[in-house]
Amino acid sequence: MISEKTNVLFIENNDMDFELAKRAFRLAKLNNRILRHSTSEAVLNMLKKNTAGTLKSKERPNLIFLDLNMPDLNGQEVLRIVRADETMQNIPVIILSGQGDQNTIDALYKTGANSFMVKPGNLDELIVFFRLIREYWFKVMKLPTAS
Repeated sequence: MISEKTNVLFIENNDMDFELAKRAFRLAKLNNRILRHSTSEAVLNMLKKNTAGTLKSKERPNLIFLDLNMPDLNGQEVLRIVRADETMQNIPVIILSGQGDQNTIDALYKTGANSFMVKPGNLDELIVFFRLIREYWFKVMKLPTAS
């Protein structure tokens, strides 16, 4: 179970998609601190700080929403890098994409994705999506302790 007092990281390069997601997140009554990295480089810098022991707790994610279609490294490569960090292996990663073929989805799960979701098409659908996230990840799901 994830506390609603923890950090949620959006790895999303599209400003409009991020703003829409942030709005829906709040309308779904989720009050977590929202973090954002819009480039793979920013994610890599976060992981370097984590490895060096200089990542502050307010910067450390407890749940990650990862856009599959990042411009520099794709989401699967970012996921592989996150999963290689022992201290972040237990953080749930939900992949978001505008579309997904079954081969890509299978590969993402093999790489360590916890969930794959096609991005909802409008604000109302996104609110429903985040309400489901709240029920599952914040109320039902039990997670291992952090490494």
